[in-house]
Amino acid sequence: MYRRSLLAITVILFALALIGCGPPWVVVMQTTPNPLVNAPRFSVLPTDFTGLTIGSKSEGEYLAGKDAGQQQSFAADKAGINEEFVNGLIKKAREDGIEVVLGTGPGDAPFQIHPSIAWIEPGFYAYVVSSPSQIRMRLQITAPDGRVIDEITMRHLTGATLLNPSSGGRFRSDGEGLGAWTARYLKSRVHPEK
Repeated sequence: MYRRSLLAITVILFALALIGCGPPWVVVMQTTPNPLVNAPRFSVLPTDFTGLTIGSKSEGEYLAGKDAGQQQSFAADKAGINEEFVNGLIKKAREDGIEVVLGTGPGDAPFQIHPSIAWIEPGFYAYVVSSPSQIRMRLQITAPDGRVIDEITMRHLTGATLLNPSSGGRFRSDGEGLGAWTARYLKSRVHPEK
């Protein structure tokens, strides 16, 4: 019994160690040779929530079970995710020597960043039991002609705690984290030698 418990703990610790290895994104595609090396500027477009699923429900099904105030709160949460994503991206990219601006069209920068979120899990906090929020994002970087240069996917989790019990607060933390990871990805492509 003791030996099995020790083996189980060892396997769990090994799995947790692997989670920390490597980047927090999965590359779907990257253009080779890399056209983003030393790119001077990027624009980021608003996050696309088309086809959003919340847990196992469509957005429509999820909102149908909410009152008007909760529906407005969820709309504010989505806006908060986008705002924190953009702020986190711009701030971290600036620290890494990369300029990212708010995008309105293809003329804003040589490359555009297109974030989209199709699945989120609100999680919950109930004092003794909790579950983290989760957001899955797909991100494309395109040329002005719309051609996809790179595409990655990422998933960010924020734990539900006494200090962060609301799903809206956790969603905003997830958005900021995804923005910082996007900046880190940009740095790996713009300045691959650093």
